[in-house]
Amino acid sequence: MKDFLREILDNQPAGARRSVLREYLQARVLQALQDQKVFTTWALVGGTALRFLFHIPRYSEDLDFSLPTPSQSLEFRSVIDRVAAVFGAEGYEIGIKAGVTAAVAGAFIRFRGLLHELELSPYPDETISVKVEIDTNPPAGAGTTTTVIRRHVTVRLMHHDRQSLFAGKLHAVLTRQYTKGRDLYDLAWYLADLQTQLDLLATRS
Repeated sequence: MKDFLREILDNQPAGARRSVLREYLQARVLQALQDQKVFTTWALVGGTALRFLFHIPRYSEDLDFSLPTPSQSLEFRSVIDRVAAVFGAEGYEIGIKAGVTAAVAGAFIRFRGLLHELELSPYPDETISVKVEIDTNPPAGAGTTTTVIRRHVTVRLMHHDRQSLFAGKLHAVLTRQYTKGRDLYDLAWYLADLQTQLDLLATRS
């Protein structure tokens, strides 16, 4: 699998290779999650959903999920450990930092030395991470759907529908204490998108 990864990176501009590497790792994490059948209960949301589902021209760093039906039997750490085991079996050096609060479970899956191995960093110990976070008690009312995505791997994802993703982005723009450029970028993409405009018109009729 690492040979395939090298081929992908060799075909990318030098300035984009780190971002493409993280996106490849995100895709592989999604594949490992699918193998555990989590997409019967986890819905992908956020900027990575826009990237994978709608090809928005912005790379995203995190894998954000929501539980459409809040559950107390998430077994989040066990899920993440099994994801790490998939990569470990392929020769990746993996570290996990995980935590759970009342409403959110999160983990950093850290790939030690991979940047150096792929000649993207001069530092042997530098890490690149994929953050996985899931809201276990989200606001009610979001709609979900499923889509097959083909970006480095083939995965059938459950995710918030377009209208719910847009609502989530509006909530982020309006409620974050500090405005993030990525939120404004995504909002501009939504507002320039014809389907979003049609959805907005439909809500007024």
